[in-house]
Amino acid sequence: MDNSKRPIKDRFGENATPFAYGSGHIQPNLAIDPGLIYDLNIVDYLNLLCVYNKNYKQIEAIYKKPFICPESYNVVDLNYPTITILNLGDKIINVSRTVTNVGPPSTYYVQAKAPDGVSVSIEPSYLNFKKVGEKKSFKVIVMKSMEYGDATMDYVFGELLWSNGKHRVMSTIAVKLK
Repeated sequence: MDNSKRPIKDRFGENATPFAYGSGHIQPNLAIDPGLIYDLNIVDYLNLLCVYNKNYKQIEAIYKKPFICPESYNVVDLNYPTITILNLGDKIINVSRTVTNVGPPSTYYVQAKAPDGVSVSIEPSYLNFKKVGEKKSFKVIVMKSMEYGDATMDYVFGELLWSNGKHRVMSTIAVKLK
């Protein structure tokens, strides 16, 4: 929603999707105390490059030292807040994510709004952090729902929200059904 509580529009005047409007405006006071973060490091990005380009010389030129691509790497497991599934079809997709607590000890509970035509479940349903810097992993299970019907060829969107009452850590779920 925009600042007048109406749907955000894209450059064509249509209702925007998360692909068009991004992550929103930075709120500095909230940014200095996010609660949870999704860590990514250079190896994560190099593994992603391996999926799209197995040219080791180009990857080594970026990394400045030898790098061997893993035998198998699933793009959906890139530890990025947004969960994107390119072709769900009749498959059941298991997505793994790890978050790091950068706030005081607390328990985060999850809520999910599944995209249209999609069923989403999260395991576990809460994460209990006992200290700063502690990491916890969770799994998102995505499959078509019974209401799949005449599924669109476009992406459908939902969201995943972790909250401890003070912090709200949201991730977009983007699924291309066919």
